[in-house]
Amino acid sequence: MSCDAGWSSAACTKCVGHGSIPAADGFDPCPQCGGAGKVRTPSACCARHDDDATIGRPGGGHGHGHGHGHGGGAGSPVFGAIGPPGSTLPGFTGAIPGSIEELFATLELVDHEGDPVVAKEAFENKVVGVYFSASRCPACVRFSPTLDAFTERNAADYVTVLVPGDEDEESAKRYHKTLGANFLSVPFGSIHRTLLMTAYRVYAIPALHVWHVADEKHVTAWGHTAVTRAPETCVADWHAGEPGWSWFDVAGVPKSWRCVAVGVPGAVREPLLTADGGAAEA
Repeated sequence: MSCDAGWSSAACTKCVGHGSIPAADGFDPCPQCGGAGKVRTPSACCARHDDDATIGRPGGGHGHGHGHGHGGGAGSPVFGAIGPPGSTLPGFTGAIPGSIEELFATLELVDHEGDPVVAKEAFENKVVGVYFSASRCPACVRFSPTLDAFTERNAADYVTVLVPGDEDEESAKRYHKTLGANFLSVPFGSIHRTLLMTAYRVYAIPALHVWHVADEKHVTAWGHTAVTRAPETCVADWHAGEPGWSWFDVAGVPKSWRCVAVGVPGAVREPLLTADGGAAEA
């Protein structure tokens, strides 16, 4: 398969091949690649247009060993598309992980004062709320005080990590300062911020996803609703691997009845992300 005319197979470094970046009310086309998700200038490795290469072959999308092509070098379209695990990218801080589990284990974090925080220590015995938000989003501004109070009340068992969607680093830092002292944040310039946005495929903000540290799995994308509708019970549910709020709650199904709904609980608990960061199969 040949490269698109005028494009390299290498993923755009701004949107990490996703083609979009966070905006006030969702995501906009990436201005660097125009939504294509690829670098504008053909690279040397793609100049020959490998017509006989197989996408997704180990070692890269074109199958000739670079690990940065459409298929990814780490078995993941998210983490392998921009470079091999452990490598870095110019202009970004943080190393590229090989999986979503490794991303959370090594996640770059700063506290309310901008000082570095070790993820392993911050996440110990807790579930993590991954908060996609931006200062320009009115809905985010309205929800953040509720999440702040919730985070403070549950500080022993839960922590919120802001993934800022602001347009520049200074705006992201100012926004973090307006939030509670218990909020941690992924630095604006970290490659981990971009990878989280890509892996979780967030199309609207605010969004609160929950990660179970001990079980290394995604628990729910309904964090926002759980915090709003079931703030007294959702953290315990999350620790138990349950969503905290689901279609069962919307339908008014008592918890004592849910175990007899054959096949449904498993579907509700199915992680939205697989181990390699892609979408789980239905």
